[in-house]
Amino acid sequence: MMQAKIVVGALLVFLTMMFSSSPNAAVELSPEMNSQMIDTALQKAKSSKVASEKIVTLPKGELVLARTVVVPAGVTLRGASLSAMPVLKIWQNESIPIVRMGSDTKLENVVLDGQKGKYVNQRHNGIEIVGTSASQRVRNVQIVNSQVRNFGGNGIYMKYTDRVRIAGTTQAQMMVSNIGYAGIIGYSANNTIIQKVTVRDIGVTGQLLAYNIALTEVYNSKLATSVQAKVNPRSDGALITDSYILNNAVWEGIDTHHGRNLVIQNNTIVNVKNAIAVVSITLAGDVGTVNPPQNVMIRNNRINKQSDYVKLRLAKSEKFKTVRGIVVSGAKLKKSRDAVYATGIQVLNNQIENVQAVSIYGGGILMQSTFGAAVSGNRVQLEPSGRTNYNGIALTVNNKRTAVIGNYIGKIVAMPTEVIAFRGAQNNGEWNNAKWSKVSGYGMVLSKNYRDVTLFTDGKLNMGKAKLVTRIADPNSVVVRNTNKYTFKK
Repeated sequence: MMQAKIVVGALLVFLTMMFSSSPNAAVELSPEMNSQMIDTALQKAKSSKVASEKIVTLPKGELVLARTVVVPAGVTLRGASLSAMPVLKIWQNESIPIVRMGSDTKLENVVLDGQKGKYVNQRHNGIEIVGTSASQRVRNVQIVNSQVRNFGGNGIYMKYTDRVRIAGTTQAQMMVSNIGYAGIIGYSANNTIIQKVTVRDIGVTGQLLAYNIALTEVYNSKLATSVQAKVNPRSDGALITDSYILNNAVWEGIDTHHGRNLVIQNNTIVNVKNAIAVVSITLAGDVGTVNPPQNVMIRNNRINKQSDYVKLRLAKSEKFKTVRGIVVSGAKLKKSRDAVYATGIQVLNNQIENVQAVSIYGGGILMQSTFGAAVSGNRVQLEPSGRTNYNGIALTVNNKRTAVIGNYIGKIVAMPTEVIAFRGAQNNGEWNNAKWSKVSGYGMVLSKNYRDVTLFTDGKLNMGKAKLVTRIADPNSVVVRNTNKYTFKK
């Protein structure tokens, strides 16, 4: 007979249990005993009125559990340090999360292991943070310096949340990896911070969807628009910054459908099929899209930079081919002439390399159904080590009053190539789409963009052979060209 211990604040909770003489006491306890031990400690912390006693510290070692660990409101669950992290696993049950968190909680220095190779099972999640409804959210949750790995569903699953922070002291110390569907996903998740996190090895070959990070909503086409906005509102407010988004051959790296007030900045994205997607909600039955994103800034991100392959020890391969760099799309039903625009969009100072698009609608930066967007200061395919196909910047359909200013584009390959191009119709200055005739709107602004730019070895721009881009290429038919209009300014 020996005693296992968990620290609650400055106190010890002792449970007398049978186990072997292993130096890690928790290793040999039964799943039920481990769950009882943690539940007892968490309830003691919950009932305490002393702040220091609301911290539960788990011992180093492997803890196999019989059920989900529920962290009650106001309590911190942690390992002693980064070098003494407990490893939590669930015993033979892939339909429940390992940890469920309430409001005002914190998880720190803990490893959660789903124990499976990649497959898709949406109920097999690492951490769940789920409110009752949009009016009863789980608030003020922190997940810090932890590892979440080997789950068939989602690493971290949020729904009806407000002010969740997922962060590492370094990117290596907060990692979500080997996940079947989404590394971090939020439905109706407000004011989310994802900072210095590595999300890697996402998706299952043969599946259609997988996300490193996604902020979206549960959309029900049977609900009226006003009811949908109340019951399942958009995700509103997020900062996704300084993170590593790696190895997703299936679908999208950083994604929002219908998100609002997002900043996506300073992220390193390598080996992801579609690196950044800021888009609307796609309806079933191929009838179009609804609910565009609003007020999204995408700045200072690095996509497939050669130095990042080296730094992160990643290899280029056909499996992990990127086909679109940054995609922004508003909404349009196929039966409607007019779009519902993505507004408040800024795509600034990103570096995008090695985008091997498979059609003329792919390339470095793709814009569709936007109004008043700014695309400025971006660098597309300046390195000699990769290749970008078809387009540096593509304006597909229904873009209004876009400012394309001060971008630097290198060599684009795969015919028909264009550095900046219209790849569709109705790109002009009018709020609604004109009929198929020449439009009068003042359209877009094209200014101070350069092609054939390269880099010096120190990373600075080499403008020796650069040429000013004086036109937006329009390889469409005459009737389509007549609905596109822009102004060139030196």
